[in-house]
Formats: sequence, structure tokens, C-alpha cells
Amino acid sequence: MLASASAQDAVFLVGSTHKATFALNAGNTCEWNVYKVNEFTATKDATPADNDKLNEDDDFLFVGEENKTASIDITWKNPGKYYLIVEEFNGVGGCSTRRAFAIQVAGNATIAFADNTSNDCSDKGSSFTTNLLIETDGIANVKFFPISVYYSIGGVPATNPATVDQDGAIKITGLTINDEYSDSNHIISINSAKDKYGGDLNIISSGNANIHTRTLYGIPEISTVTIK
Repeated sequence: MLASASAQDAVFLVGSTHKATFALNAGNTCEWNVYKVNEFTATKDATPADNDKLNEDDDFLFVGEENKTASIDITWKNPGKYYLIVEEFNGVGGCSTRRAFAIQVAGNATIAFADNTSNDCSDKGSSFTTNLLIETDGIANVKFFPISVYYSIGGVPATNPATVDQDGAIKITGLTINDEYSDSNHIISINSAKDKYGGDLNIISSGNANIHTRTLYGIPEISTVTIK
């Protein structure tokens, strides 16, 4: 018997790793398999998805090559529509039950700076906050926050990634202010971005959308004031 899934149960990003778990009845065994479809109305188990840890073009990977336990981890490697099916066997009479989960893997999530420039006085400190544009091309139910954004300042990678929540605000830290009285530009570049499951967001680079210039204007130096 196959318990059906009538619509997508989840949307994941390419490169993400997710855990699937169910309560296995005592004495029973189980096996997980993945099938790929063009539409969720298609036959759930007609086309096995490709699984080979040595082939980057394959669709998914059972982490640790384990697919016969009640709890497994799966890395999704290619965009598409999939059915994840677990079959439970009673081990005695040859009866089994299968459960199907419809999963869409999205490869078109993007990230870019909302604004390419910002500025302030150079005594405002070595950090600032700006906004990112995060798009999933209309695909709903993508639960990937918080996002880790890896960036560089002047070509030098930041020590730690910035954590970005659903509001899209990113705090950039580590600006170097050598002289508060001189103008200076700081070039911040997005290097990569991953969701909380390790899924990849594509960086939009056209029009330098992945680059933000932070200008710190020098502070007028006040000479000695004399009052008579």
C-alpha cells in the first residue's frame, strides 16, 4: 500500500542536506528510495533518481550510503521534482507499506545587495548594516533562514560569515578606518551564501549586484577655538 502525497510537501535548495525520520515498528525493516518526476501527478515510483557520490551530476546522495534505517540524511544535488518513498516490511508475512513525500529541489534562489552604495561619517565605527535581495523565483515554502553570507572586504575574506534572517538585513563588520579625517572607500563583495541546511543561493553578479561600496567621509578637523 502506498500512502500518497497530492502536492509538494517541502521545497529545498540544491546542495542542502535534510533528515528524514519515521517511527519504525519493532521487528520491522525499511528501505528509502528517491524517484524523479516531471510533475507531481506522475507515477511516484516509475523513474529512479540518480544516486552516485562520485558523480556531481547525480540527483541526490544518501549520506553515509545509508538508506535502510528509520532516520537518514539526504543531500539534494540537482533541481527538480522528487518523491522520497520509504517502505516498511513486517519481516514475517511479506507485507509492506510505503509512504511518499513530494519534494521540490530549487536551484534558482538568488542573493544580491539591494543597494550598491552607502555612506556615513568615518567616526561611525567599523561596522554597518545594509539590505540584501533574496529571491526564490516565486517558489513558496522555502524554509532556509537563517542564511550564512560569506563576504570579503577589499578582497580579504571576513573571518566569519554574516547571519541573515528573513528581513534581509546584513551586518558587515571589520571595516578598517586608518584616518578619520580622510575619505575612504571600502569594497564589500558577496563570495557565497548558504541556507541553514547548506543549500546554495546563486550570487547575482550582473551590474555588480554582488558588490557594495561603503564610503566613509572624513570628518572636518576643527582647529583650536579661541574665545576672547
